[in-house]
Amino acid sequence: MTWHPTFHVLRVIRRSRYLFLLIALSILLVAYPFWGRDVIGLATFDIMLWSVLLGGLWALHRDPRLLGIALSLAVTVVVGNVATYLYPVREIVLVSCLLDLALLIFVTAIILRHVVEEGRVDADRIFGAVCGYLLIGLTWALIYGALDLIQPGSFDLGGPPAIPTVAGTDAAPHFADMDPMLYYSLVTLSTLGYGDIVAVTRAARSFSALEAVVGQLYVAVVVARLIGLQILAGRGERP
Repeated sequence: MTWHPTFHVLRVIRRSRYLFLLIALSILLVAYPFWGRDVIGLATFDIMLWSVLLGGLWALHRDPRLLGIALSLAVTVVVGNVATYLYPVREIVLVSCLLDLALLIFVTAIILRHVVEEGRVDADRIFGAVCGYLLIGLTWALIYGALDLIQPGSFDLGGPPAIPTVAGTDAAPHFADMDPMLYYSLVTLSTLGYGDIVAVTRAARSFSALEAVVGQLYVAVVVARLIGLQILAGRGERP
Protein backbone atom coordinates (compact mmCIF):
# COMPACT_ATOMS: atom_id res chain seq x y z
CA MET A 1 0.00 0.00 0.00
CA THR A 2 1.39 3.40 -1.01
CA TRP A 3 1.89 5.82 1.88
CA HIS A 4 0.24 9.18 1.39
CA PRO A 5 0.88 12.30 3.53
CA THR A 6 -2.87 12.96 3.76
CA PHE A 7 -3.45 9.60 5.45
CA HIS A 8 -0.72 10.40 7.96
CA VAL A 9 -2.23 13.81 8.79
CA LEU A 10 -5.69 12.30 9.21
CA ARG A 11 -4.28 9.61 11.48
CA VAL A 12 -2.52 12.20 13.63
CA ILE A 13 -5.71 14.27 13.90
CA ARG A 14 -7.72 11.18 14.82
CA ARG A 15 -5.32 10.31 17.62
CA SER A 16 -5.08 13.87 18.91
CA ARG A 17 -7.73 15.59 20.98
CA TYR A 18 -6.78 19.12 20.13
CA LEU A 19 -4.96 19.26 16.80
CA PHE A 20 -8.15 19.67 14.72
CA LEU A 21 -9.36 22.39 17.07
CA LEU A 22 -6.01 24.19 16.86
CA ILE A 23 -6.08 24.05 13.05
CA ALA A 24 -9.65 25.41 12.94
CA LEU A 25 -8.81 28.23 15.37
CA SER A 26 -5.69 29.16 13.41
CA ILE A 27 -7.59 29.34 10.11
CA LEU A 28 -10.34 31.40 11.74
CA LEU A 29 -7.93 33.94 13.20
CA VAL A 30 -5.87 34.27 10.04
CA ALA A 31 -8.74 34.39 7.53
CA TYR A 32 -11.49 36.37 9.24
CA PRO A 33 -10.23 39.86 8.20
CA PHE A 34 -10.38 38.87 4.53
CA TRP A 35 -13.99 37.68 4.37
CA GLY A 36 -16.65 39.89 2.87
CA ARG A 37 -19.21 41.68 4.98
CA ASP A 38 -22.23 40.61 2.94
CA VAL A 39 -24.51 37.72 3.85
CA ILE A 40 -22.22 35.19 2.17
CA GLY A 41 -19.22 36.49 4.08
CA LEU A 42 -21.07 36.35 7.39
CA ALA A 43 -22.35 32.85 6.64
CA THR A 44 -18.79 31.75 5.83
CA PHE A 45 -17.61 33.11 9.17
CA ASP A 46 -20.40 31.21 10.92
CA ILE A 47 -19.40 27.99 9.17
CA MET A 48 -15.81 28.52 10.26
CA LEU A 49 -16.99 29.20 13.80
CA TRP A 50 -18.98 25.96 13.69
CA SER A 51 -15.78 24.20 12.63
CA VAL A 52 -14.15 25.54 15.77
CA LEU A 53 -17.06 24.27 17.84
CA LEU A 54 -16.82 20.91 16.08
CA GLY A 55 -13.15 20.82 17.00
CA GLY A 56 -14.17 21.47 20.58
CA LEU A 57 -16.63 18.58 20.45
CA TRP A 58 -13.91 16.34 19.05
CA ALA A 59 -11.75 17.28 22.02
CA LEU A 60 -14.46 15.87 24.30
CA HIS A 61 -15.19 12.71 22.30
CA ARG A 62 -13.46 10.46 24.85
CA ASP A 63 -15.93 11.45 27.58
CA PRO A 64 -19.50 10.50 26.50
CA ARG A 65 -21.15 12.43 29.34
CA LEU A 66 -19.42 15.71 28.58
CA LEU A 67 -19.83 15.14 24.86
CA GLY A 68 -23.59 14.73 25.32
CA ILE A 69 -23.84 18.05 27.15
CA ALA A 70 -21.70 19.78 24.52
CA LEU A 71 -23.76 18.30 21.66
CA SER A 72 -26.97 19.59 23.24
CA LEU A 73 -25.46 23.06 23.48
CA ALA A 74 -24.12 22.80 19.92
CA VAL A 75 -27.57 22.06 18.51
CA THR A 76 -29.00 25.17 20.17
CA VAL A 77 -26.02 27.18 18.87
CA VAL A 78 -26.66 26.15 15.27
CA VAL A 79 -30.38 26.89 15.61
CA GLY A 80 -29.58 30.28 17.12
CA ASN A 81 -27.11 31.13 14.35
CA VAL A 82 -29.61 30.21 11.63
CA ALA A 83 -32.28 32.27 13.38
CA THR A 84 -30.14 35.40 13.07
CA TYR A 85 -30.47 35.19 9.28
CA LEU A 86 -34.22 34.53 9.35
CA TYR A 87 -35.02 37.13 12.03
CA PRO A 88 -32.19 39.69 12.13
CA VAL A 89 -33.33 41.62 15.19
CA ARG A 90 -31.20 42.64 18.14
CA GLU A 91 -32.82 40.23 20.60
CA ILE A 92 -32.31 37.17 18.38
CA VAL A 93 -28.70 38.14 17.63
CA LEU A 94 -28.02 38.61 21.35
CA VAL A 95 -29.50 35.22 22.25
CA SER A 96 -27.43 33.55 19.52
CA CYS A 97 -24.30 35.29 20.81
CA LEU A 98 -24.99 34.11 24.36
CA LEU A 99 -25.55 30.53 23.19
CA ASP A 100 -22.20 30.55 21.41
CA LEU A 101 -20.67 32.00 24.53
CA ALA A 102 -22.11 29.26 26.74
CA LEU A 103 -20.71 26.50 24.53
CA LEU A 104 -17.29 28.14 24.25
CA ILE A 105 -17.03 28.57 28.03
CA PHE A 106 -18.02 24.94 28.59
CA VAL A 107 -15.55 23.55 26.06
CA THR A 108 -12.74 25.85 27.22
CA ALA A 109 -13.22 24.86 30.86
CA ILE A 110 -13.07 21.15 30.03
CA ILE A 111 -9.97 21.58 27.87
CA LEU A 112 -8.14 23.57 30.55
CA ARG A 113 -9.07 21.00 33.17
CA HIS A 114 -7.40 18.31 31.08
CA VAL A 115 -4.37 20.50 30.34
CA VAL A 116 -3.52 21.00 34.02
CA GLU A 117 -4.47 17.56 35.35
CA GLU A 118 -1.93 14.97 36.42
CA GLY A 119 -0.13 13.03 33.74
CA ARG A 120 2.63 13.14 31.18
CA VAL A 121 3.06 16.36 29.21
CA ASP A 122 2.91 15.41 25.55
CA ALA A 123 2.42 17.34 22.31
CA ASP A 124 -1.37 16.96 22.52
CA ARG A 125 -1.45 18.64 25.90
CA ILE A 126 0.62 21.50 24.51
CA PHE A 127 -1.90 21.81 21.66
CA GLY A 128 -4.64 21.95 24.28
CA ALA A 129 -2.87 24.72 26.18
CA VAL A 130 -2.58 26.81 23.00
CA CYS A 131 -6.24 26.12 22.14
CA GLY A 132 -7.27 27.20 25.63
CA TYR A 133 -5.50 30.53 25.23
CA LEU A 134 -7.05 31.22 21.82
CA LEU A 135 -10.49 30.11 23.02
CA ILE A 136 -10.27 32.59 25.89
CA GLY A 137 -9.64 35.35 23.35
CA LEU A 138 -12.59 34.20 21.22
CA THR A 139 -14.82 33.91 24.27
CA TRP A 140 -14.04 37.45 25.36
CA ALA A 141 -14.69 38.70 21.84
CA LEU A 142 -18.22 37.29 22.12
CA ILE A 143 -18.58 38.90 25.54
CA TYR A 144 -17.65 42.26 24.03
CA GLY A 145 -20.07 41.66 21.15
CA ALA A 146 -22.85 40.91 23.62
CA LEU A 147 -22.00 44.03 25.65
CA ASP A 148 -22.18 46.19 22.54
CA LEU A 149 -25.57 44.70 21.71
CA ILE A 150 -26.88 45.36 25.22
CA GLN A 151 -25.25 48.79 25.48
CA PRO A 152 -24.53 50.14 21.98
CA GLY A 153 -21.44 52.33 21.98
CA SER A 154 -19.66 50.34 24.70
CA PHE A 155 -16.47 50.68 22.65
CA ASP A 156 -14.99 53.63 20.81
CA LEU A 157 -13.69 52.13 17.56
CA GLY A 158 -11.83 55.28 16.63
CA GLY A 159 -13.85 55.95 13.48
CA PRO A 160 -17.06 55.00 11.67
CA PRO A 161 -18.74 51.84 12.99
CA ALA A 162 -16.91 48.83 11.57
CA ILE A 163 -19.82 46.46 12.09
CA PRO A 164 -22.56 46.98 9.47
CA THR A 165 -26.17 46.17 10.15
CA VAL A 166 -27.67 42.91 8.97
CA ALA A 167 -28.63 42.91 5.31
CA GLY A 168 -28.27 46.69 5.22
CA THR A 169 -31.26 47.24 7.51
CA ASP A 170 -31.58 49.02 10.82
CA ALA A 171 -31.53 45.71 12.68
CA ALA A 172 -28.84 44.73 15.13
CA PRO A 173 -25.36 44.06 13.77
CA HIS A 174 -24.63 40.42 13.14
CA PHE A 175 -22.28 39.36 15.91
CA ALA A 176 -20.27 37.20 13.50
CA ASP A 177 -19.07 40.35 11.76
CA MET A 178 -17.08 41.36 14.80
CA ASP A 179 -13.61 42.15 13.50
CA PRO A 180 -12.95 44.92 16.03
CA MET A 181 -14.17 42.81 18.95
CA LEU A 182 -11.93 39.87 18.11
CA TYR A 183 -8.98 42.17 17.44
CA TYR A 184 -9.59 44.10 20.67
CA SER A 185 -9.92 40.87 22.65
CA LEU A 186 -6.63 39.42 21.42
CA VAL A 187 -4.60 42.59 21.98
CA THR A 188 -6.15 42.91 25.46
CA LEU A 189 -5.50 39.26 26.32
CA SER A 190 -1.86 39.63 25.32
CA THR A 191 -1.72 43.10 27.00
CA LEU A 192 -0.43 44.79 23.85
CA GLY A 193 -2.87 47.66 24.39
CA TYR A 194 -2.50 49.60 21.13
CA GLY A 195 -5.20 52.03 22.26
CA ASP A 196 -6.92 52.33 18.89
CA ILE A 197 -10.10 50.80 20.35
CA VAL A 198 -11.20 52.05 23.77
CA ALA A 199 -13.68 50.60 26.25
CA VAL A 200 -16.16 53.35 27.12
CA THR A 201 -18.79 51.96 29.49
CA ARG A 202 -18.09 50.69 33.00
CA ALA A 203 -19.00 47.12 32.03
CA ALA A 204 -16.72 47.19 28.99
CA ARG A 205 -13.83 48.55 31.05
CA SER A 206 -14.34 45.95 33.79
CA PHE A 207 -14.36 43.02 31.35
CA SER A 208 -11.35 44.45 29.53
CA ALA A 209 -9.35 44.70 32.74
CA LEU A 210 -10.43 41.20 33.75
CA GLU A 211 -9.32 39.76 30.40
CA ALA A 212 -5.89 41.37 30.73
CA VAL A 213 -5.50 39.82 34.19
CA VAL A 214 -6.66 36.42 32.92
CA GLY A 215 -4.18 36.59 30.04
CA GLN A 216 -1.26 37.20 32.39
CA LEU A 217 -2.38 34.56 34.88
CA TYR A 218 -2.87 32.01 32.10
CA VAL A 219 0.71 32.29 30.92
CA ALA A 220 2.09 32.24 34.45
CA VAL A 221 -0.08 29.47 35.91
CA VAL A 222 -0.54 27.10 32.97
CA VAL A 223 3.05 27.25 31.76
CA ALA A 224 4.33 26.79 35.32
CA ARG A 225 1.99 23.82 35.78
CA LEU A 226 3.14 22.15 32.57
CA ILE A 227 6.80 22.65 33.44
CA GLY A 228 6.19 21.25 36.92
CA LEU A 229 4.42 18.19 35.53
CA GLN A 230 7.25 17.59 33.10
CA ILE A 231 9.89 17.85 35.83
CA LEU A 232 7.98 15.45 38.08
CA ALA A 233 7.46 13.01 35.21
CA GLY A 234 11.20 13.04 34.55
CA ARG A 235 11.85 12.18 38.18
CA GLY A 236 9.17 9.49 38.17
CA GLU A 237 7.19 11.26 40.92
CA ARG A 238 3.47 11.95 41.22
CA PRO A 239 2.35 15.62 41.08
